[in-house]
Amino acid sequence: MPITLTREHDGRVARVGYDNAGRGNAFDDHALRELVAAMQSAAAHPACAVVRLDMAGRHFCGGWDTSSFAGLAGATAESVAAGLRDSDTQLGRIRDLPVPVVAAVRGRVIGFGAGLLAALHLPIAGQNARLTLPEVRFGFAPAGVGFTIARRLPRPQAYALLTGVTEATAADLLGWGLVARVVSDDDLDAAVDEVVAALAAVPGDTLRGVVGVVEASLATGSPERAYEISAATITSREVHA
Repeated sequence: MPITLTREHDGRVARVGYDNAGRGNAFDDHALRELVAAMQSAAAHPACAVVRLDMAGRHFCGGWDTSSFAGLAGATAESVAAGLRDSDTQLGRIRDLPVPVVAAVRGRVIGFGAGLLAALHLPIAGQNARLTLPEVRFGFAPAGVGFTIARRLPRPQAYALLTGVTEATAADLLGWGLVARVVSDDDLDAAVDEVVAALAAVPGDTLRGVVGVVEASLATGSPERAYEISAATITSREVHA
């Protein structure tokens, strides 16, 4: 499953591609770690202002690769829980990137894909995108995805999704704040281009400041870090004025 990293606009835009389209862009431990490492490398470049995540093929993410389930035979609850925590830790590293991640969300978002979607900063969905959580069909209660859905959705909708009773439409994802915009499928790539271009026009340290304000505010529930981050960007602009 090739993972690529290219840079555009004098390094201000990093494009990270994930291509496991033959399996609906499903993930296993190795693929997730490789993707996160590529995204961290992309964001670490001093010129980088935005990361564009390109998921190949017709679907955003087919969830966790079911071929890995055979490896669970004989596993203890403790070892499985450790693996689940590690997957969430990897997603947390995407959420903690210092620059925004923009991605087109098309087709199916299945299981683990909901966690990946929630880790992104500016996902934009095509109108026919659909989110489903099929874990119960395998006899599993959702773990990290369950936590994410329970925290982000109204309680009845969380139960409906997590039990597989319903699926979420693109309009649902927008209403729940899991995507930033919904556009027609035909306009999806152009909409992502537009957002990436707009972000690339903003000074990189300002964008990093915005990410810092949002993430610190969500993590702490306090405006203190926002004051400090904003002050740093203000004084930096004055110095360079």
